[in-house]
Amino acid sequence: MKKIGIIGFLLCLLLGGWSFLLHSETASSADMGSFLTEAYTATGASVEGYTVHNWSVLDQQYRTPDQLKQLGHTLNKSFGIAGAEETATSDGDTVSYALRGTWANGAQVQIVLKSMKFTEHAPQTALVLRVEKDGQELGDFTHAIEKVRDTALGANAVPQISTCIKGFLADKMEGGESNALVEKTFSAVNAKEIEGVRSDLVTSVSGYSPYSKDYIVTNGNKMNLQVAVHYDAHQGKTRVLVGSPIVTIEY
Repeated sequence: MKKIGIIGFLLCLLLGGWSFLLHSETASSADMGSFLTEAYTATGASVEGYTVHNWSVLDQQYRTPDQLKQLGHTLNKSFGIAGAEETATSDGDTVSYALRGTWANGAQVQIVLKSMKFTEHAPQTALVLRVEKDGQELGDFTHAIEKVRDTALGANAVPQISTCIKGFLADKMEGGESNALVEKTFSAVNAKEIEGVRSDLVTSVSGYSPYSKDYIVTNGNKMNLQVAVHYDAHQGKTRVLVGSPIVTIEY
C-alpha cells in the first residue's frame, strides 16, 4: 500500500483551519512525554519508534553561511550530536546549514538552520530540530523532548514541538474496531474529539486533552492529540500512530 502523506492528505481534509503556532501553559517535557506515552499505551499496539520535531523562527535577521555554522555548533553543545556530518547550501536568497548524526541511544538526530531573504517582508532565520528513534522502548522519549526543548530555548526561540509514537497491531482492524480503539485512547487521557476523518482508507481523529498544556488551535478549538489508524496490506498489520499536537509523519 502506498504511504499516506499526512501533510498531503490528512492535513488537507482534517485540519483545514488550524494554526501551527503551538501554545503552552507552562508545560514541561515530562508533561508532553508522559501524556503521549499514556495515550499510546491505551491503544495496546506494539511500539516501533518515535519522532520529536521542532520548527521555530529564531528572528527576522539574515545570517551568512559562516554565521549559521557558528550558531549550529553552539547549539550542538546542548543537542549533543557526536561526530556530526555537516552540510551547507546557498541558493540565491536562501542559505542553510545542517548537522546530522546519531545519539548514543541510536536515534537519528539533526539540527537545520535556514536563513531567507524576502522581497515583501523582513528576512527570517528558522531552526529545525529532529529526533527519530526506532525501537520498542519509550524510556528515553521524554528525555528526547527535553533535549529538543532545551536546545530551542538555548537559541532564544519559542519551542514549537510535535511528537509522535508509531507502532502496529498484528490483526486487521475494521472500521468499527478502529473507532473503538480511538475512543479507548481518548478516554485514557480524558480527551474530547474535535474533528476527524473516517474512511475505508484511514481513521484519524484529533482532540483536546487537559492532561497536556501544549496545544494548537483549529477553528477556534484547542487541539493536542491525534490518533491515526490504517491497515497496511503489504505488511499485514494495522498501523497505529499517536501524535501531539498532531501526527506530522507519513505512514
